[in-house]
Amino acid sequence: MKGHKSHRLFLIALTLLLGLTACSQNKENAASSETPSSPASPSASSSGAEETPDPFGKYDPPITISTVKVFNSADKFEPGETPEKNIWSDAILADLGIALKLNWSVIGDEPGGAGEQKLNITIASNDIPDIIPVNAKQLKQLVDNDMAEDLTGAIEKYASPQYKKFLESNGGLALKTATFDGKVRALPVTTAGLDDAPMIWIRKDWLDKLQLSEPKTMDDILAISDAFTNRDPDGNNQKDTFGLGIGKDLYNGGLHDLTGFLEGYHAYKNLWIEGADGKLVYGGIQPEMKTALAKLQEMFKTGQIDPEFGVKDAGKVNESVVSGKIGMFYGAHWNAFWPLPDSYKQDPNAVWKPYPIVSSDDKPASPSIGLGAGSYFVFKKGAAHPEAIVKLANYYADKEYGWDTGGIDLSFHQPVPNPDGYIRWRFAPVYATDPEQNINIYRGLKAVVENNDQNALKNLQVKDNYDNYTKFTKDGDQSQYATALWTAPQNSGLSVLDYYLSNGLGQADRFYGSKTDAMVDKQSTLEKLQLESFTKIVMGAASIDAFDQFVSDWKKLGGDAITQEVNDWYAANQ
Repeated sequence: MKGHKSHRLFLIALTLLLGLTACSQNKENAASSETPSSPASPSASSSGAEETPDPFGKYDPPITISTVKVFNSADKFEPGETPEKNIWSDAILADLGIALKLNWSVIGDEPGGAGEQKLNITIASNDIPDIIPVNAKQLKQLVDNDMAEDLTGAIEKYASPQYKKFLESNGGLALKTATFDGKVRALPVTTAGLDDAPMIWIRKDWLDKLQLSEPKTMDDILAISDAFTNRDPDGNNQKDTFGLGIGKDLYNGGLHDLTGFLEGYHAYKNLWIEGADGKLVYGGIQPEMKTALAKLQEMFKTGQIDPEFGVKDAGKVNESVVSGKIGMFYGAHWNAFWPLPDSYKQDPNAVWKPYPIVSSDDKPASPSIGLGAGSYFVFKKGAAHPEAIVKLANYYADKEYGWDTGGIDLSFHQPVPNPDGYIRWRFAPVYATDPEQNINIYRGLKAVVENNDQNALKNLQVKDNYDNYTKFTKDGDQSQYATALWTAPQNSGLSVLDYYLSNGLGQADRFYGSKTDAMVDKQSTLEKLQLESFTKIVMGAASIDAFDQFVSDWKKLGGDAITQEVNDWYAANQ
């Protein structure tokens, strides 16, 4: 199970969590040993049409589909398996009648790495395979050069019910990011947009000691911060604690991240939101942002924020959390795995509890969420059998998440047993991940704990996390603290995400198109300007009125041009 779950964490760049049994976010799959054979269907014609569209229809005679692969430097494969021949290639040929031809493979999937560079060369040379993995920028390039096949019809006809559910999650935003002029030009690798939602982590034992109420409003947050700074919550008779933990990046990374604080004032630092006139406006320059920054500046001036935060990365701030000098920070659900277990090891009496973000007024605080698309798979324009890419996505979804269909097979994710940490999912030509994976784990575990719903345990991700949860809660296995803090029916990271989902809370970027021309030229400059301006304001190096100058500069330095382009796109995609 451990290697099985690391796959999802890798996609969200939480490499520190690789190997944890109860982890998060994109692609984890446990399985029964059953491997049902794919239903046979009438032979596909050369045009790719079938008399009765079958999500798992086998080609007879087999067809050949070319592709390329980009691996991570940490990927380990079992001896005897290669990128060219492995469990996926063999089964896909046997079950779907698709022979995979690997044009090339390379190690280096990091942004700007060897994989991205080789893909750029492949695209520029107009020598792409039938199926090619790309990022958003590369997708736009392929679409602009008419190299990406329209997959709209193939999805409608061939997507399995399970895969369609993946694509429809989060209002179908992931699929919309791959749609150009009404045509779907790629299959998105769906991710959980909800997983990006911020939350508040607070030392509940400190709240109890100081007889403070749990936060319901931003005024409560400000009162808690003041008390944690001035009322000696650690009981050492010294004024050596801070009310709110933040790092030098202010709002990047999901840890000691001010995103949730700002959103308590309905200020969205980097989202395009709808204004009063129905047009899109940039959240980072709205009046609500000035209000939030003014509060932070006040907190800094009164000693509630570490005066050295401007030079401390997340790791350094963590040291203060673990040593008991910080009792509140904004972060994400995965903080249950890092850094909070280190705090628990240091002080088992430190009781961390997550809370939904709260509002400064009578309007509910709605957390920012992602669009739900990580990367894409494109089918080459004009190549035969475009429906094959959809069938491959169906196949991946069934092997990795087919709890209900019986298609789940753990051996496709990794060898079983797997003492050496080998992986296999990387061999698949197309990935189709379940964006509701974490919520399903949480709701399944809750059903078992609260209602003894044994049926929920057929989802082996639920079973795995339930087993580890009970090891902590019933057996006292301290190594499973993180799992319990992440998945518990109450007061866990996932319980907060479930609260957001159940209450319809979540603000996604209203602009989900590819970068506009002005964004390509100006966005990095504007992002740097924003971070520098906000940091100076928080630290008191600039007055709060400097925000107005920032807004003026942002507009002049390209913001107005971007705004026009964004609204041109918005008008065309309403």
